[in-house]
Amino acid sequence: MKTLHEDGFVHTDVKPDNVLVNLQEGDIRFSDVQLGDLGRCYPANSEWATSGTVVGAPMWTSPEILMELPWNTAADIWSFGAMLVSLIYGEHFNLFQPKGLKRDDEEYVLGVVEEQFKYFGPFPAKIAEIADPETVQSIMLIMPNIPKEKTTPFSRTTESEVNQRDNIFISKIMKLDWRDCPTAKELLEDEWWNEDAE
Repeated sequence: MKTLHEDGFVHTDVKPDNVLVNLQEGDIRFSDVQLGDLGRCYPANSEWATSGTVVGAPMWTSPEILMELPWNTAADIWSFGAMLVSLIYGEHFNLFQPKGLKRDDEEYVLGVVEEQFKYFGPFPAKIAEIADPETVQSIMLIMPNIPKEKTTPFSRTTESEVNQRDNIFISKIMKLDWRDCPTAKELLEDEWWNEDAE
């Protein structure tokens, strides 16, 4: 992902199905990890990206794509974070699965955005700097729809659910405003990857 981003491309379909892993015996479980299926890879400055064309599977997709805002490499970072949460919980778990909605339901994408807000919101006020007035209005409608007692900030998950180190790393990644997301290079430099940091 780092190489793709440095070359100016966005994968747009980062999800478990597109991650290829060679397993190894012993203490190191993964000897080689690759990102596959580049069929939906776009230049970050393409018309698809700058016009906010919706791409990717909603469950793994960043808020800016779902809200049809211009997107860039940060969209892959969000998808990586969503995938990481799913892998930590296991059993095909997805934090953003809207309750009571199926993928072909008209309200499905809105339901995914609401789930994103519940766990990683609220949207920062500065989102108005990059969102058109209609999107800002939609955000203002979403936020009151979710009572405060129904929000469960991911940062408040218990140590028995997600260990603190993973929680901190995921919380760095999952930002509702893409401008606050780390780059792939910054993620790779994070101490989270260093097992000795525990």
